[in-house]
Amino acid sequence: MKGTTGNAEKMADIDKLVGRFSCHIELETCRDVSISRPRVRHSASFSPDTRVEFSRTLRDTFPVGTRFIATVNVCQKDVGKPHGPPYVKACDVAVIAASVSDPGLMAKSARRSDP
Repeated sequence: MKGTTGNAEKMADIDKLVGRFSCHIELETCRDVSISRPRVRHSASFSPDTRVEFSRTLRDTFPVGTRFIATVNVCQKDVGKPHGPPYVKACDVAVIAASVSDPGLMAKSARRSDP
């Protein structure tokens, strides 16, 4: 989906996508001026104001600018009726190794994930 105008236009109307999964969505950690912790943004797959729910452990482990590939689920909070704007929730997350400048960090995180 990354980089294709047609798909980006389809994803722009996120209200119609609630409950659906999208695969191979590129995500990236970034800084938000109003929040001290790193946030995650998607790369042009949805409208720019769409929030991403993402693992805090991964956000804190890898440096800002790290890219990930994930499957995302379009969600919306529900308290009897839809509440707040739709957002995407990342699952099946994989790090794009080329985006991490420290190969030792990749090796360390791979060892930690072993059972």
